[in-house]
Amino acid sequence: MSFVVIVQARDSDRGYRVNYADLVDSFDINLQISNNYEISFTMTYVEEYKDAFNAAKAKGIVFYNNSRFTIQQADTEINSQGLLTLKVTANNELIDKMKNLRLDKKEPTEDNPETSGGTAAGGQDNNQDKPEITIKKTAEKKTYPLKDRLDQFFNNNDQGIKYELRGNFPEVAVDCDGSLYEWLGSHLKDFSAYWWPDGDTLVISDLPSMQKKTGQAFRYQYNVTNAQVQLDANNIVNDCMVYGGKMEKDITSGGPGGGGDLDSVEGFCKSPINADFGVNKQLMLQNFAARSRRLRYLGADVNRLYDTIKGQGISPEWFFAYELQEDLNPNWGWLNHTVPHGDAYQDAISVCNWIKQFANSDSFHAATEGGLGNQSMAAKWNQEFPKGTIGRLYLQGTAAAAAELLGQTGGYYGKPLAGCVSVIKSWGGHTVKGGDGGGWGWPFPCGEGQFALGQTFGTHPQDGVGRGNGFHDGLDFGASDHPGNEVHAIHGGKCIISRDYVPGVDWYCVIQDSSGLNVEYQEAFASPSNITVNVGDVVKTGDVIGYRNTSHLHIGITRHSFREAFAHAWSDDGTWLDPRQMIKTGGGASPSGDSGSGSSSTSTTSQTYYALSYHYENQESIKKYGRHRGKNLVMDSIYDMDQLKKYADANIQHDPPTTLTLKEIYGGEDGYTLGDTTRLIVPEMNINYDVTLMGVKVNPFKPDQSDSTTLTFNNTGLTMQNVINALYNDIKGINRNVTQFDTLGTTVERNEDHFANEVINHQNQSNDSIPKLSNTEMEKLKAYTRGETNG
Repeated sequence: MSFVVIVQARDSDRGYRVNYADLVDSFDINLQISNNYEISFTMTYVEEYKDAFNAAKAKGIVFYNNSRFTIQQADTEINSQGLLTLKVTANNELIDKMKNLRLDKKEPTEDNPETSGGTAAGGQDNNQDKPEITIKKTAEKKTYPLKDRLDQFFNNNDQGIKYELRGNFPEVAVDCDGSLYEWLGSHLKDFSAYWWPDGDTLVISDLPSMQKKTGQAFRYQYNVTNAQVQLDANNIVNDCMVYGGKMEKDITSGGPGGGGDLDSVEGFCKSPINADFGVNKQLMLQNFAARSRRLRYLGADVNRLYDTIKGQGISPEWFFAYELQEDLNPNWGWLNHTVPHGDAYQDAISVCNWIKQFANSDSFHAATEGGLGNQSMAAKWNQEFPKGTIGRLYLQGTAAAAAELLGQTGGYYGKPLAGCVSVIKSWGGHTVKGGDGGGWGWPFPCGEGQFALGQTFGTHPQDGVGRGNGFHDGLDFGASDHPGNEVHAIHGGKCIISRDYVPGVDWYCVIQDSSGLNVEYQEAFASPSNITVNVGDVVKTGDVIGYRNTSHLHIGITRHSFREAFAHAWSDDGTWLDPRQMIKTGGGASPSGDSGSGSSSTSTTSQTYYALSYHYENQESIKKYGRHRGKNLVMDSIYDMDQLKKYADANIQHDPPTTLTLKEIYGGEDGYTLGDTTRLIVPEMNINYDVTLMGVKVNPFKPDQSDSTTLTFNNTGLTMQNVINALYNDIKGINRNVTQFDTLGTTVERNEDHFANEVINHQNQSNDSIPKLSNTEMEKLKAYTRGETNG
């Protein structure tokens, strides 16, 4: 084997040969699949080779065996003979180039800032009697083929490198960031792939495509004298919980709420948790401030408390009435729910979140205490009091309320439901009907579309239309920007005006929901026959109410008497509402389209959970090594149970990580190539399997390489599972006192010796303990293994 090593400084075009004597004494090439492609050697300063010595600088180039390596370390020292030496460590040049292929997130700048928020949380909403619940997968990710991920790095790269794929790979949900070298280290295993450099080409292969049958065999004590199996039993896990499929449930509630019912206790319980009971607000605030001992104890401001509760999407009238049914306990927070969380306002938020959690629960568990309540009513109440209702909270959270609804008496609990109804009525409260208009929609198939300034609602005198005070009391849908003849109802209700005529407005119609909200359609109908809805007709959102045959449709929305509202057509005084915002917010727009002081906020409570979970136990591992519990394995982005179980099986270390290493190998003059598949025969370990070469460390310059070659074989998959099982059985057979590995130890290392293996222990044994055979003894042993002698 004849190799030379050339060293060249990065800023030079001339290379110099390294002293062959230095290479014989110190050269090592260490090749490990998907990890290390490194050479190292120590140079001694002598006059004949001083140019090579001086050229060996950091980031210099080393040429060896038709490959280029980049010097990463160059350490000088004086050796024991007083000579100046330089230890050089270099890795394959492709690694540095892969580090230069980077995909880094761009940080925000003024021209490209990060933006958050922007969702509307204010305005009136008469259709919020039931909260909106949105369930979504929070971690679902798109999966990509390996080629797609590599192209992100390699396309149009400036390093002059390319890649080659060999084999088949699964699609995986991984992002691309950092350097290519870092990405390979973090994610290539997810594709069950391996890499190695080949000049300026990165070769990536699956295991079958990498393997090469050699037809060779390593037989212990024939051409191998040292077989070492190393097991690290520190981190075995064979018992843990596995979670997958992260989900998020958003519960949005708020606005003035749907109608509240005070006609009966049952009706009150069916009212939404954000119900409007039509109280005299000032009277309520004054009365509550005078009566609430907790309010005074905490020193809270009643107006701020009201705004805090309403902002969380909970009816302040109900909250205040609920609080007055409870006795003051200074150790508890609002509603005597639990210990206080923060100040009076933070605790109110915490209690509101508790209300929303129970009022929107998927299951129903009836409250019982001291013989009161009845759990058998849970199924019935689950049907009668749907999500988002006061009763769903009360009947799960307060045994007294459950007893009251059942007509049970006794104890000191009182009647909290009737008490709330009575208190709210004393504040001027009464039954308030919720709107029956249903949802909201757009009048034409194109949806929202585009609007010019003059078509939109509000005050904008610069639009050039010449309206009085520059105010437009509605929204115009032009025939060109919102095409279509059929006019669809944007909100449901009952038709109260049809085919009336006003100069400048032309023929028009009005739809009113039961809350008194009026939606007017005008300027679209050139004749009364173009309006198809009649007075008294019940209209649903999306129904056709007429046919446009003019240049545009004008829509106006008001809560005022319609004739009265006409008199305010040019006044931005709150009479008219912004149709665009009403449609987009589901009826949540306030006068003039803003979130005025009279409006209320919506609140969203988010719940996160995992859709998949199971208890992982590997019984075979437990039998071998004992039970070893580990922390939860969590994979947010897997939403399929079969895939989750496969992922757990592949990633939970239920067997000790194992490395099989062969040293003192004979017959290696032809060299070794990563991926070589060889038959391994180690009788002492009951091993007779094909193994794949994953690592080579050798000095090719030594005349006798047998004591300088170390081969490392694959430690994953079925082959090494068989090796582990064979080793385990061998240990049990040799030492009957050993029934499992000592998992409290550190590294379990076993150096096999064909003649001295009666005692197996868990201490690291030195290679010096292995007997050395003379050449004569070795030749006799080889003849015996070949069957040429009887011993």
